[in-house]
Amino acid sequence: MSCQTTNCTNSNGVVVYTTYQKPCPIGTTSSAYLIYTGPNLPNTGVNTNDTLTVALQKIDSEMSPAELVAKIIAAISADDDLRAALCAALNC
Repeated sequence: MSCQTTNCTNSNGVVVYTTYQKPCPIGTTSSAYLIYTGPNLPNTGVNTNDTLTVALQKIDSEMSPAELVAKIIAAISADDDLRAALCAALNC
């Protein structure tokens, strides 16, 4: 990323140097042309080489209330410590 420096003189006649980043060019590209290259993400189902479109669709489906509740119930059912923590919290 490049920066640009501007010289300004304040009211006392002192030169002040201000550095700022140039704005990024504005443009668009389809999310169908962008590829995720990181590791597989087991919590969302996003995999290496998924397009951004597919990755966002997978994340969106995981965020549905029904899916979240189902995952919470499954996690509590499978983990005695989580079940005990839930029971303790509900009894308070």
